[in-house]
Amino acid sequence: MRRTLLLALLLPLAATFPHRAAAQVSPSAALAADSAVLTPGDVIRIAVFRQPEFSGDFAVGPEGTIQHPLLADVSVVGVPRHVVRDRLRQALSRYERDPSFVFGYLYRIAVGGEVRLPNLYTLPPETTLGQAVAAGGNVTEFGRLDRVYVLRDGREIVVNLQRPDAATASMRIHSGDQIRVARRRNVLRDVVGPLGAVVGAVAALTAAVRIGKN
Repeated sequence: MRRTLLLALLLPLAATFPHRAAAQVSPSAALAADSAVLTPGDVIRIAVFRQPEFSGDFAVGPEGTIQHPLLADVSVVGVPRHVVRDRLRQALSRYERDPSFVFGYLYRIAVGGEVRLPNLYTLPPETTLGQAVAAGGNVTEFGRLDRVYVLRDGREIVVNLQRPDAATASMRIHSGDQIRVARRRNVLRDVVGPLGAVVGAVAALTAAVRIGKN
């Protein structure tokens, strides 16, 4: 009965995870979730049985602790999930014996360039780069899926999502990723248009000089 009630509490929260498949999670996705590590700016999602005041999405502050008045002393940055679980259990035990809870991570990333909805997003660690681009509304008509730039840990990675190999297709987001879809080159827009503007400006300047001389 206790397990049933806990699942009933967690289902609404689980449904809000973006891009989570209803089917069984793949082994690689499960591995990504298990090895995930939080950094400041990320979000931790907690659901506690019979403790709604502890349940919800909470940002990780600059000090590495949960931004929650009752969990502000729980440090969650840079440690494995089992350590976070133990720390949460210890903190929640101050309010209830043997607390029942689950938790998950949401990474804060930026998706920009030629996407329809450039913005900051909070997505689960098992999200692939392709799914992150989809979260940004997919590419515009000028977007290049074969030239997706990922700024990660101070270095830039160029990824081809148009014809990805198995390794590329399984690439997961990292906390703090900045993903930018390149713009497709258009000769009429990028060359002929600016050249025409320059020619027009030169012609106008020449005409003005002639008038001045007269």
